[in-house]
Amino acid sequence: FHIRAVNPNIGSPTVQQWSVGFQRQLTQAWLVQVDYVGTHSTNLDVLRDYNQVLISGNQVVTSPSAPSGTTPYANFGQIEYLDTVGLSNYHGLQASLTRVLHNGLSVRAAYTYSYSLDNTPEELESNSGGAPNGRNPAAWYGNSDFDVRHRISANYVYPLPFGSGKAMFHSGPASWVLGNWTTSGVYTFYSGHPFQAAWSSENSLLDAYGFAVAPPNQVAPVHYLKKTSCWFYDASNSSCGAAGAGLTTPFADPGQYKIGNVGRNTLLGPRTQLFDFALYKNILFTESVNAELRWEVFNVANHPVFGQPSGNASNGSVGSITSLSADPRVMQFAVGFNW
Repeated sequence: FHIRAVNPNIGSPTVQQWSVGFQRQLTQAWLVQVDYVGTHSTNLDVLRDYNQVLISGNQVVTSPSAPSGTTPYANFGQIEYLDTVGLSNYHGLQASLTRVLHNGLSVRAAYTYSYSLDNTPEELESNSGGAPNGRNPAAWYGNSDFDVRHRISANYVYPLPFGSGKAMFHSGPASWVLGNWTTSGVYTFYSGHPFQAAWSSENSLLDAYGFAVAPPNQVAPVHYLKKTSCWFYDASNSSCGAAGAGLTTPFADPGQYKIGNVGRNTLLGPRTQLFDFALYKNILFTESVNAELRWEVFNVANHPVFGQPSGNASNGSVGSITSLSADPRVMQFAVGFNW
């Protein structure tokens, strides 16, 4: 049976936040702001198998009567257990430069340098996997699944200088066609998310019900080739081939029923870069009735936004990317009426 249980002495999640910063008006139009933001969270929910095999010294405890591992409750199977043993820490430096609306143009640019660590994979989402030893969650403290070290964003809004009351084409057909158009755009860049190296063929040896990930042993440095077929070098991936001449495979089998020395989320995935653009026009029929024409283009430059590479070092596809995490260029046109 699949049994669900909760720690009867479960704690309440607690979040502490602090920040310090300053703002300064550089000119009448430009404002700069810099902040340090910190967050410390405790008593976060973590799911684990309460009936996971016993582990001592990174080795599953076996015996002649239990060669696949000794479980605390031999007459039970999976016991999905909720406990508040999770914790997380976030530190971020956030800087922004804003041009307030002036002559019709507004601009904002922001940069964030941050670092997030926790031992709580995002449950019910794609995640790095649970702690190899569910009874030792502290050993699974490392880079958060959503950690992004660098992020840049910028946006603008600019009404084009055409039409009645504007710098050009004050009247006539050109004023009607070209007037009241506004353009806006958003640029986003962020460095890669971390992901987990695993010897996945042995996950079930640590927990038969999928609550634990089996990390490999790291025996050499990781060399990033940053190709979709070979994001990092591993000789078991035939696509790495000549591009990795002279390099050494970084991961090795830790051995059955053993936990390797690789920590949580030590690998780094591809970065993301996007620019979205919009052009829209307001058409006023009466004081209470108007329409809007809108053209939007997402991912204007058609940059590929790759998903995470495979971190399964026990498989020949390790290091390969087989999915996208965002759409290629997409356009949409819309007409809206308001009254």
